[in-house]
Amino acid sequence: MSKLHKALLTASVALLGLNGCGGADLPDAEVVSTRQGVESATAIPLPIPACALLPDTDRDGVCDVVELVLGTNPNNPDTDGDRLNDYAESFGFGGGLDLTALGANARRKDVFVEVDYYPTLRPSQATLDKVITAFASAPVSNPDGSTGITLHLVLDQQIAAADADMNLSPVWTEFDVIKAKYFAAARAPYFHYAVFANQYNGNFSSGISRGLPAHDFLMTLGSFNGTEQQQAGTLMHELGHNLGLRHGGNDDDNYKPNYLSIMNYEYQFYGFELGGTVGALDYSRVHVDSINEAAVNELTAFAAVAPSTGSELTRYYGLRFNDAQVAMFSAADFVDFNNNRQYDFNTIALDFNRDGDATDVYPVSQNDWAALLYDGGGQIGFATPGITQDLGREELFLVAPEKMEPCLTGDPRDAR
Repeated sequence: MSKLHKALLTASVALLGLNGCGGADLPDAEVVSTRQGVESATAIPLPIPACALLPDTDRDGVCDVVELVLGTNPNNPDTDGDRLNDYAESFGFGGGLDLTALGANARRKDVFVEVDYYPTLRPSQATLDKVITAFASAPVSNPDGSTGITLHLVLDQQIAAADADMNLSPVWTEFDVIKAKYFAAARAPYFHYAVFANQYNGNFSSGISRGLPAHDFLMTLGSFNGTEQQQAGTLMHELGHNLGLRHGGNDDDNYKPNYLSIMNYEYQFYGFELGGTVGALDYSRVHVDSINEAAVNELTAFAAVAPSTGSELTRYYGLRFNDAQVAMFSAADFVDFNNNRQYDFNTIALDFNRDGDATDVYPVSQNDWAALLYDGGGQIGFATPGITQDLGREELFLVAPEKMEPCLTGDPRDAR
């Protein structure tokens, strides 16, 4: 538990005129890291005993007066909307798992991922940091007044060589053998589970998500010696599927030219140039106007659609079309879409999605960050009596696990 929460809880107990919240001792503060955390078995048991005597409107185990002190919403068991209960994020949880020791904050969105890896495939800290930085920079507002999402990539353990199946087939059957042995059940309601592996189903796919949204995902760049940039892009791409994003954002139309997101195959392995950073990762944060393959204008390029603004577009460089980075002045004007080393004054026709024609019209692209689904296909969320688990949709999955297609394929010539 953080010193701040310890002090707040002590203050709330004094305010209530109660002794130690029913006599429970407060644990010492834990060291917190968004990169690699250490769990603690000293979390306060649920519920806070003092709250059994006082109103708890949202029935999250934190009574209203304590929520007032903490700044959480007494009418909502998940103040920040990340599907993690306010009690778990403020005071930890039993069963040997303490989210507060890992840096959880009930007033700022958190996403937890356990990352395990095959021998020789341990991701570097630089790889993880690229994705952590992207989430921290997200245009997402939080109840504490901050912006961004705290991504906790907990690099946990190496899969033993004897368990490291070089070709997971059928993928999820074999994945579950690993998960049952290496993923702690106590983490299941709070953590996504990811494995850096070699290959699945005999293909050279970079990875796959277990449905959309989902709880589990797999990175399989080991089959073609994926670079650090490719690993980071694929990690964020597959996590994006776990969070409900498709290859076209809200549809499956891949290579959509006006969809500026790591979910677009054009950018999964390369990223963008943002603010002078080459290879920066990002989900779409700009609503970009529709574009017609039959009438592409290189002079005016893309246009932002409210609430997005043109200034947001001008920060994008390193745009890619038909597997090539093109010359450009900015995303808002002068973009060499056809990569012919000039800016064409007349409209041109281009087959962006490689379907053999130039007749497709792409609708306005979405803001991915505003569309994230945090429930992991119904598996992530604090499940306790009185707390709703309603997902707001008829089915757990937008895309069922058996319907998920392999993600971007690497070059088999690079296979080991």
